[in-house]
Amino acid sequence: MASSLHFVMVLCVTSGLWFGASADCDKDKGWTKFGDKLYRFYNTPMEWSDAERFCTNLDANLAPLLTPDIYNFIRQIIVRATGTNTDTWVGGTDASKRGVWLWSSGAKFAFNKWGPGEPNNFFGDENCMQINLRGQDYVNDVSCNWRMPFVCAKRCNNH
Repeated sequence: MASSLHFVMVLCVTSGLWFGASADCDKDKGWTKFGDKLYRFYNTPMEWSDAERFCTNLDANLAPLLTPDIYNFIRQIIVRATGTNTDTWVGGTDASKRGVWLWSSGAKFAFNKWGPGEPNNFFGDENCMQINLRGQDYVNDVSCNWRMPFVCAKRCNNH
């Protein structure tokens, strides 16, 4: 699993997704603009690495939770789509080095909305980040092999 996640992260760097890929904010139907990014919830359960690959095929990444406002916005789009705070993948992972969390987008990782006692690597392979664990207002580390919906994010530019 770790080698698969490592491959996905290398793919992001070499494809330019970390360094400037962007979309036209006005023409991407189904995406919601917040700040300088577009976000989209996909209610199709996938493993974390498959969800990240799906996002990269859209010139996006799994969404990083860069600010409290982004965190709250992402929770809102999940509720809008599902009617509840559904367990959902976001872009945090420590698969490359245990305990060193990164965003798959390459953005600087500064995050403090972990659930009580999290991240705890409880089963010894909890390397990926989910939001809304059992509907709660925090994130958790879980096995990347779990299948759940996900949120993609990409930069946008208005010309």
